[in-house]
Amino acid sequence: MLALAVRLLHNEEAARDIVHDIFASILSEQLKNVTPAYLLTGVRLACLKYIRSLSIKERINRLYAVELHEIEDEEWPDDEVVVKINELIETLLPEKTKKIVRLRFNSQMKYKEIAETLSISEVAVYKHLHHAMNVLRQNLN
Repeated sequence: MLALAVRLLHNEEAARDIVHDIFASILSEQLKNVTPAYLLTGVRLACLKYIRSLSIKERINRLYAVELHEIEDEEWPDDEVVVKINELIETLLPEKTKKIVRLRFNSQMKYKEIAETLSISEVAVYKHLHHAMNVLRQNLN
């Protein structure tokens, strides 16, 4: 159970707390006949609840195992990188893809909303964004 929690959270202390809480709830409710599958499902759900409670920046830091002191708020994201990304979007992407990227990232629209706005399918939105991300990755590296 602990191994699953650590694998999901990348944080051994939080994982130990979650596993402890699962056992504490079983003991307090005096549950009997608890199966391993029940325990693992409980750990997985508790980990997902914990992850949802984190801010986006904390999620990214945990995902990439970055220490908080390595990223300063005023340095992340770097203004030069943002300018470079915008230049790449303007010069390398087709007009429709540019529009979809702006709607997704500037207007924070969901795929479905973009699809309805532009009268295209959600799959087309996904493909345009996927193409844009590939172009950006290739040119930023």
